[in-house]
Amino acid sequence: MFKMKLKEIQKGIHEIPMQGKMLVPGRIYATKKLMQDIEKDAIQQIINVAELPGIQKYSIAQGDCHVGYGFSIGGVAAFDLEKGVVSPGGIGFDINCIKGNTKVLHEFGYHKKIKDFENDFNINRIKCFNPTEKIKDTKINAFMKFKTKNKVFRVKTESGLAIIATEEHPFFTEKGMIELKKINREKISVYPFEGMKYEEPSDKILISEENLRKNYPKKGHGFEQMTKKLKEIDLLPLKMNNSKLPYLIKLMAFITGDGTLTILKKGRSQIFCYGKEEDLEAIRKDIERIGFNPSRVYSRNRNHEIKTSYDTIRFNRTEKSIKINSQSLALILLLLGTPSGNKTVNEFEVPKWLLKSPKWMKRLYLASFFGAELSSPATITNHAFNFNSPLLSINKRKEKVANARKFLKQIKEMLSELGVKSDFIKEREEFKNKKGEISIRLRLSIRATPKNLIKFWSQIGFEYNKKRQFLANVAVHYLKSKQRIINERNEAEKKAIELHKKGLSGKKIFKLLKEKYENINLRFVEKSVYEGRKTSSRITFNSPTFESFMKERTKGLAKTGQVWDKIISKEEVPFKEEVYDFNVEDENHNFIANNFVVSNCGVRLIKTNLTEKDIKGKEKIILNELFNQVPAGLGSKGQFKADRKQLEEVMLKGSQWAIENGFGWKKDLETTEENGKMKEAKIEAVSEKAIQRGLSQLGSLGSGNHFLEIQKVQKIFDEKTAKKFGLKKDNLTLMIHCGSRGFGHQIASDYLSEMEKAMNKYGIEVSDKQLACAPVNSKEGKKYFSAMACAVNYAFANRQMITHWTRKSFEKVLGRSAEEMQMDLVYDVAHNIAKFEEHEINGKKQKVLVHRKGATRAFPAGRKENPAIYRDSGHPAIIPGSMGTASWIVVGTEKGLQETFGSVAHGAGRIMSRSKAIKTKNGEQVQKEMESAGRFVKARSIKTLSEEMPEAYKDVDEVIRSLEVSGIAKKVARLTPIGVVKG
Repeated sequence: MFKMKLKEIQKGIHEIPMQGKMLVPGRIYATKKLMQDIEKDAIQQIINVAELPGIQKYSIAQGDCHVGYGFSIGGVAAFDLEKGVVSPGGIGFDINCIKGNTKVLHEFGYHKKIKDFENDFNINRIKCFNPTEKIKDTKINAFMKFKTKNKVFRVKTESGLAIIATEEHPFFTEKGMIELKKINREKISVYPFEGMKYEEPSDKILISEENLRKNYPKKGHGFEQMTKKLKEIDLLPLKMNNSKLPYLIKLMAFITGDGTLTILKKGRSQIFCYGKEEDLEAIRKDIERIGFNPSRVYSRNRNHEIKTSYDTIRFNRTEKSIKINSQSLALILLLLGTPSGNKTVNEFEVPKWLLKSPKWMKRLYLASFFGAELSSPATITNHAFNFNSPLLSINKRKEKVANARKFLKQIKEMLSELGVKSDFIKEREEFKNKKGEISIRLRLSIRATPKNLIKFWSQIGFEYNKKRQFLANVAVHYLKSKQRIINERNEAEKKAIELHKKGLSGKKIFKLLKEKYENINLRFVEKSVYEGRKTSSRITFNSPTFESFMKERTKGLAKTGQVWDKIISKEEVPFKEEVYDFNVEDENHNFIANNFVVSNCGVRLIKTNLTEKDIKGKEKIILNELFNQVPAGLGSKGQFKADRKQLEEVMLKGSQWAIENGFGWKKDLETTEENGKMKEAKIEAVSEKAIQRGLSQLGSLGSGNHFLEIQKVQKIFDEKTAKKFGLKKDNLTLMIHCGSRGFGHQIASDYLSEMEKAMNKYGIEVSDKQLACAPVNSKEGKKYFSAMACAVNYAFANRQMITHWTRKSFEKVLGRSAEEMQMDLVYDVAHNIAKFEEHEINGKKQKVLVHRKGATRAFPAGRKENPAIYRDSGHPAIIPGSMGTASWIVVGTEKGLQETFGSVAHGAGRIMSRSKAIKTKNGEQVQKEMESAGRFVKARSIKTLSEEMPEAYKDVDEVIRSLEVSGIAKKVARLTPIGVVKG
């Protein structure tokens, strides 16, 4: 238990007094026994929520609370409509984490520890993938930091990469994104480029308004207009730490290679860049990020004739280019040191300020210049295992060759500073033009030793040239693989010599070593022990060539730069540090960490007139049928394939759409919260990404603690209310616990960055960035609420469809109609939701927005929101237990309405990490114990049974006791499980 000012003000009610920035006290509704298991971080989250603008009465947590994203899970908070806010963190979000020192690859080719993004994640862009198409840059929506209870693994791969991550963190495999706990020695996707370590740039001014004035080529009012524009887009004054300088560095380097900057008469200017269309599109995006408007990509056919010292070469090709007509951009680039005019004649150097910049900026310049001018990674002709030296060539008029030598010397020195060795190659006269002017070719060669090439391609690489970067990535992986084989053969040679000294023959030695060293044969051993070697071992002749390696290791990954690597070890590690994660804006939800590519809820109760006797001996048959009818598990997809029009109707109509399309009975709507439809839903508030995720998952259960359970009413505590709810002792019930799947998660992801912007716009400050929010009545707040309503409606429809298939499963196995078995819906209530409700505050009725995150609404009698049949009793509040334990039906009280806005716990609440659960019992043992107690289980993964075993959760009976002793709810019935379907 966290040692802080917590006072039990009433039995089962613990208060955190107002302190610091808290606007209201915090309250936890829990027994003393449950308080012992509540984490320090969960209590801190209660305090943080108490600081949010417009919060009313209390920041509340139930007895099942534990750490969540922003709000604790089990948290409740109400906000007034004038000053209050709406927050995605107060409704529901997922967390999967990696170690804090894990290196994340930034869009500018540097790497930074994930923990170091905490204070500026929202202004950074990092690398991510459409796994089978292309690499992209994405904004970060959210930064997450937690203590984990879950199992933590260290993973190592064949190529020598390593990462530490929690068991639930997804990695990209040949079968898609899969949680680490489910991966063993499979192939996983890696990105061999790692870039340079990040260094903070200085605030040195590179271009001031005075510099600009001195070099402005025209008279008149143009200068004032130019400076106004440059200030508006944050380019004046231009400092070393300006967020747009890296884009300018890339652009100036590329123009130095494959572009032109020309100053025309009267100060007008033109900038051209030439290259492949996909690379030019990348340049266009960067120019737009700087603040200027480039042209579209132009295309034209060109005939060329080049006279060399050997021959006259004639060819034609389609030239692709973009054009930028901006005097402001041209002048900025010129002042930074970009060459203008004819580069074979005009002198230029690497800018002096760049030579004093951080290494990652030097790398950015080199990579962009090499993207234009350096030769592509390629193997030596007739030797497909070894690579040519990458070659940089520039041409210069004979009288200007000294300047070219200086420029190449600067490039060589920059390479050396970054750890890459290079050599000058003899100059040669290239050709003479029509005027008789002679051009000299100067060349710089990157040394072709494996170590040097790996360092060059993995840390510098290429910008604005996707083909070369792809080849470089595969080459790095190939060289590492090749070196691993050579190291293995060298080790085998030493071992063989040792064994030979002990008197063993070559054949016996080979027999002993061949299993451990797969890249040796008998001839290798015999040569090692009888003849000796003068040089290090080489790879075998049957080793893959670079071409065949590339084909195999990039299969299914296109030319993204990803390659398949193989896990050689995965071991659990003791871990007490905090773990971290991002939520990114891109629809593919991944990023590159240590070179690895890594990525709404409710419950309903159905009654029956059946007893255990009616299904005796058929339990497993029923579970199998439910398992087949209702898709379950991580990433599961519904058996119903919705099209876009149908999904839009689901977003607007919820359960109503399901019933109109044959998934259930019309009277089901009468006992669904909000009649199964939130009217505030608006399709235009939902992103295309969310829609695409929602199309495939409608009508599926999902994974984790989501389930479909057959239960019996074990005990009635309130006969009158139970009768009202249609519950009879010993009768069977069915409980469905699931939500809006990836659709709702995507909506929350989409709005995190929107809320960050809104906080800046409206001047909202929070103690935890995970509490990103917007005023309830702001444009952003209203839009998010409309999107959330779409997710709630999706969840209603999802549970309604599963209800339909559940009824059909019972009909098929028992040979009776669902109507005959009285399979009526008792109630459907959301666990993660925000709703406008009227409550009494300071003696007056007030409309507020109530956030319930892992909390259940429990309105007593008299509330107009209750279904007509429950108006005089209060509606059922359904509280599921953990797998194999009891679930409960309770009803809210007037006291609960006054103190917790009519909210109670939503379940048992996890206390044991998944890793500890797995160590405690294996899945087979859990299944055996459950079945010996007459409780049958069907799971998509046997490991899920270990993770979700009853002992991994708080005692749900104690959670219910906390509701009762605090007076916020009354017990109605206790339900015990007979059989359960898990994801």
